[in-house]
Amino acid sequence: MKSTEIALLLNSNKNKITRIGEIISKKIPERDLFNNLNEYEKTIIYIDIFENHTTNGGFEEFFWNSSGKFSHEILEAYEKIGAVNTANIIYTSFTLFGEIPIPKNINLRRELLTGLKKDIWKDLNNEFYKNKDDIPVLILKFVSDNISYFQ
Repeated sequence: MKSTEIALLLNSNKNKITRIGEIISKKIPERDLFNNLNEYEKTIIYIDIFENHTTNGGFEEFFWNSSGKFSHEILEAYEKIGAVNTANIIYTSFTLFGEIPIPKNINLRRELLTGLKKDIWKDLNNEFYKNKDDIPVLILKFVSDNISYFQ
């Protein structure tokens, strides 16, 4: 039995996702270097990156930090797991920039962000926090449905 299959047997969704993240993270040699991951593993990592940054500071913090360089990959990750509402919210955040694609270069992103009104993110953050997509369930279904791609 693979490590990920064992992780799916844990007693809570939170524990399952944490363990799967730990398994995938062992394949990441340094921050933001995902060359050793397959597309399925990257999907989980991108969602984790986004959830961590938006939980701690909303969309503005996400885009301001280095994590913002993965904006389009993150949108695709939510689409892959079937989180339609979340994907729509993320896409709406892109439109607030007035420029797509979102720049990978942190300085360009920050320049665009400083030109925006501070309260522009408030409604979008609230919409994201009230979102009805059950992300843990969708992640676990994605992993289970694609278990052969996980360690």
